[in-house]
Amino acid sequence: MKDFGEIPGGKNELKSLLFPFHRNFPFRIWSKYRWWKNNRLKEALPKLNRKNKWITVVDRLGAPGDALITSNIIHSIKQTYENLKINCISPHPELIELDPSIDAINRQETFYSFDSSYWDLIVRKEKNINIVKHNLEKLGISEYNYKVKYFPSEDELSWAKNQLSKEKKPILAICTKSKEIVKNWPEENWGKLIDALSKDFNLLQLGDSAEPEFQTVKRYAGICTMRESASLLAFADLFIGPDSLLMHLANGLNIPSVIIFGGSRPVRCFGYAENTNLESSPNCSPCWIHQGYESCNHDVICMEEISVEVVLQAVLQKTKILINPN
Repeated sequence: MKDFGEIPGGKNELKSLLFPFHRNFPFRIWSKYRWWKNNRLKEALPKLNRKNKWITVVDRLGAPGDALITSNIIHSIKQTYENLKINCISPHPELIELDPSIDAINRQETFYSFDSSYWDLIVRKEKNINIVKHNLEKLGISEYNYKVKYFPSEDELSWAKNQLSKEKKPILAICTKSKEIVKNWPEENWGKLIDALSKDFNLLQLGDSAEPEFQTVKRYAGICTMRESASLLAFADLFIGPDSLLMHLANGLNIPSVIIFGGSRPVRCFGYAENTNLESSPNCSPCWIHQGYESCNHDVICMEEISVEVVLQAVLQKTKILINPN
């Protein structure tokens, strides 16, 4: 049985929103009954939909990118059950706050509830199953579109447009770091790639304060909120980076992307079909390593195997019409 005390993203302020699981008699009987009903949620959904009832979808893993994966799952649920009202509990409500498919955010968990999670894929080192498909199968839903929808406000877009108004060359947005070491392409390689692209493109560096310093980029890393970063990203011609929040945001903004996956997580599970997804498959892949649970004992060979030339050619292929419009 799962740990019912697990708090999404470790955010203790969300604990009071969660439906309690009682461990002592007699309330334990009620809690186990609710757990049993929710394990069979797919059988209840048609009736709940007919009656315009509420369910809660919990963004259980709670990383920023997981909020957008959860929203993708909610969109798919609504496509099949359009009359359902959906409350989403997430540690990152700001990323989904303008999503019209979500009826409430961070309200009290309802009796019927569903966990948006792929922890079991991590445990078994899955190689093939898409993460959204994996969740929806538990609900008996087969129709889905693995595609994020992100909704910036008009004010946010106006701010970003003003920030970039003096940029004359095509804009490439980059992010070089994930919190997971196994997703990080060597910094030296990033330096060489940036040098090769600086002549023809304006480079915007997004991400957090852990991003390294580069001389020929316009740095927004560490000084923008996630929504501000998304608004800047909306004006990029291409995004280059790891499997991270910005990969999902770029997809939600329809920004073409070159994603340096390496081998830690399979492209078949996480990669968007619209992107150029660069992966490698050493014997140790996919490791699904998450910081705090495991560490890499192979010097992140999966990232070392992806050369600067391979990434550069992928970028130039995606951007050739921008620098050679005729």
